[in-house]
Amino acid sequence: MALKPVVAHGVQLFVTEKSRLTQGRCLEAKTAAEACRIAEEKVRLGWAIGAAAFTRTVVDPDYDDGGEPITLAIFGKVPPGLADQLPF
Repeated sequence: MALKPVVAHGVQLFVTEKSRLTQGRCLEAKTAAEACRIAEEKVRLGWAIGAAAFTRTVVDPDYDDGGEPITLAIFGKVPPGLADQLPF
């Protein structure tokens, strides 16, 4: 039986560790708009130095099988090249 793809939304936080920008927690969101709101809020409130809201099609969550994430929006300081992944 073929699995039905699911569109997942999330937020990747970025923090500084020993003066280096590193990945922080990855948070789930119910919608793309919610992912953008959470990303902006985490940076604005100082919980992260940067954040990226993303969406991704997942075919099989048990095996993390799916497409590459698509960056919807970035806030604050993020790794070089991440802004290049924005879909516009």
